[in-house]
Amino acid sequence: MCGINGVYNFRGGSLQNGISLVKAMNASIEHRGPDDTGTWKSENEQVFLGHQRLSIIDLTASGHQPMIGPQGQAMVFNGEIYNHNELRTQFDYSGFDGTSDSELLLRHYDNKGTSCLDDFNGMFAIAIWDKQKEELFLARDRIGLKPLYYIESEGRFAFSSEIKALLTLPWVTAELDNEALYHFLTYNMLPAPLTMFKGIKKFDPGHSMIVNRNGIASYGPYWQVGQTKQEIRNEKDWEEAIAEQIKSAVKYRLESDVPIGAFLSGGVDSSAVVAHVAENADRKIKTYSIGFEGQPAYDELSEAREVANKYKTEHFEKIVTKEDIRELLPTIVNIFDEPLADTTAVPIYFLSQLAKENDTKVVLTGDGPDELFAGYSNWQRYIKLHKKFENYSKLPSIAKKGVSTLMGAYNSMTPTYDMLVRAENNEEFFWGGASGIKESTKKQFLHPDFMSGLGKVNSHDIIAGFKSDYGKEFDSSTDYVNWMCYLGLKFIIPNKYLHRADRLGMANSIEIRAPFMDHNFVELALSVPGNLKVKDGIAKNIFKKSLEPTLSKEILHRKKMGFCVPINEWGTDVMTDYVQTNIKSFSSERGIFKNEQIDLLLKGAAKQQKHMTNRLWNVYFIMNWIDKWL
Repeated sequence: MCGINGVYNFRGGSLQNGISLVKAMNASIEHRGPDDTGTWKSENEQVFLGHQRLSIIDLTASGHQPMIGPQGQAMVFNGEIYNHNELRTQFDYSGFDGTSDSELLLRHYDNKGTSCLDDFNGMFAIAIWDKQKEELFLARDRIGLKPLYYIESEGRFAFSSEIKALLTLPWVTAELDNEALYHFLTYNMLPAPLTMFKGIKKFDPGHSMIVNRNGIASYGPYWQVGQTKQEIRNEKDWEEAIAEQIKSAVKYRLESDVPIGAFLSGGVDSSAVVAHVAENADRKIKTYSIGFEGQPAYDELSEAREVANKYKTEHFEKIVTKEDIRELLPTIVNIFDEPLADTTAVPIYFLSQLAKENDTKVVLTGDGPDELFAGYSNWQRYIKLHKKFENYSKLPSIAKKGVSTLMGAYNSMTPTYDMLVRAENNEEFFWGGASGIKESTKKQFLHPDFMSGLGKVNSHDIIAGFKSDYGKEFDSSTDYVNWMCYLGLKFIIPNKYLHRADRLGMANSIEIRAPFMDHNFVELALSVPGNLKVKDGIAKNIFKKSLEPTLSKEILHRKKMGFCVPINEWGTDVMTDYVQTNIKSFSSERGIFKNEQIDLLLKGAAKQQKHMTNRLWNVYFIMNWIDKWL
């Protein structure tokens, strides 16, 4: 796990201060790799690469980057190639200086060119300067575990693992992208290529790029998830196939020359990871759990202890206090140069901090099954109602308009009103759990001056784009559950959970691995029929049944809690004080929100109305973020 940076002056001529520029980029993301730093420049001083290393595989100097290949190619690489030893044997590679996956990656590129990506099982962001072809090759892993950002401007191309490094470049200006902010207010996250900065773009998962003397020459997918052909006849076969893929995915992610730990909530997903790690690891693992002082509704410590005791882990706990939350809230935007208004970032930050304090560099998590197997309780409402929604959508427009208008006058904050508006506008029913300000009420919340510069913008366009992609690979008319899972994979997972894990882990210089994001497991999961994922009212049915030989019934059927935080109980006054103090100056400078809507929001949050507190968090985070980054 590392941080990568680079600048390519493709318009020609040397960039004489290139090394100092890349060193500044490296320094800005030192937290991603405090063990080693390196820079490289091409002979003509047009290409410059930088690297910060967190040593995980091959701790010796032979893993130093930027790394130079046999044909003079120069590479910087962030992530892990879990099957690097298999590829060494398969292709009979020899003559390596060490045992790092970085050496294998560069050798395999020398051998197969850009098609090398097809053979990798891992998480990665890669940049290789090909001396012979005089082009820069970049790629991001299939699921999007590792980030990669870029900007093309004034004859220069620059890239980095984090936006903050790009902002150190003298020709890059931190300017707000208003359309991105508009979408962010609905989703609390942004899909590729959007970032909150004009001109700075985010790589799509599973995409690669070629940059040559003309700039960006090509960009597109090298992998697309789809329904793979499975020799599976019945439900039992599916259970066995899933169980086998879980074992394989966890085993791959034990590849490490440093100790491995795991985040443990006591729920199904993290418990399954711990069970398989304990079975396959060659040393005792450390597990990490979190609780909140005096808040039993948010506490799963006793359940986590049961699992830790069963698998004989070295278990660590942290009790977070109200004061811990109050100290963290104003500073969390320092981590997220790409914003993420998700309160679950709070417990993940403290867990990552706890792991670092106990000398753990690699941590496994249970992220993924809830999206891949429709495990969320609020998803069940969409599954049950989507047929009725489709039938209602077929009514005459005037009838739909009348019903939604009446409901809006009665209560525009209910999920029912949002459903009616989506039907009226002929939009998709499921928006991926959009947890920000609803599209149906957002325009009432935003200042007219801000809206006037946007034109006809609608956040549903993002969902429509994913639905179109889904229809190219899947039969979208027969399996609504798998459409939801697809949207979870392509939208929610990379831009929320994996983004959260990368930033918060890296902020504490630890590597977070997600076994359920193994692309083989993902391809299998998206091939499982939806009626096996949600069956007899049981969410994640087939996934849980595959784990019956591994986990007890108590764990498998325990009520889901997940990593939650008492933000309503502990954070409302912090957010209220900040917004009240700063909203006038913020509004005069930015003109984003209507002040009267902010006043209503503050009053609702003061009454402990949860939906108002959630909206207050969005406003508080955006105000803080803009103050920090713009």
